[in-house]
Amino acid sequence: LANIPLTPETQRDQERRIRREIANSNERRRMQSINAGFQSLKTLIPHTDGEKLSKAAILQQTAEYIFSLEQEKTRLLQQNTQLKRFIQEFSGSSPKRRRAEDKDEGIGSPDIWEDEKAEDLRREMIELRQQLDKERSVRMMLEEQVRSLEAHMYPEKLKVIAQQVQLQQQQEQVRLLHQEKLEREQQIRTQ
Repeated sequence: LANIPLTPETQRDQERRIRREIANSNERRRMQSINAGFQSLKTLIPHTDGEKLSKAAILQQTAEYIFSLEQEKTRLLQQNTQLKRFIQEFSGSSPKRRRAEDKDEGIGSPDIWEDEKAEDLRREMIELRQQLDKERSVRMMLEEQVRSLEAHMYPEKLKVIAQQVQLQQQQEQVRLLHQEKLEREQQIRTQ
């Protein structure tokens, strides 16, 4: 075929076919990349093995999972704050505590029990920090994957919808934080 002279029409047809094949190949590669992204995202969200999920369902569940991780993070931060207050109360230097420290009551004394309890709380705080860091990194990775997939998949109209959902989630977080602040202020007033 290489030795057969080509007419201008045949040459144009051949160039069009080659360009079309290149475009098809590029589109196949792009879709494979998007599908691979969805598959990796699917492995990160909680679901039952073998469960068939559409791309829309994967994105929705990912958003829900990120939201639940945010709520868990908030809960852990609150728990962490409570534990810090608890530790401060135990490690504080009150007059009763100083008098008790001056006495040596031996094994099983309240001070030894408090020290053991404080050490347990410290260990629990370290574990909670590690969990929080792990969840934070997973959340950041999931958010990045969602953004990447949105850039490939969503037309502009769906991006607006996704932004509205994100705004609603942020407003809910602000509302929860405001509610927590009011509760803390009320606790301070009652004390």
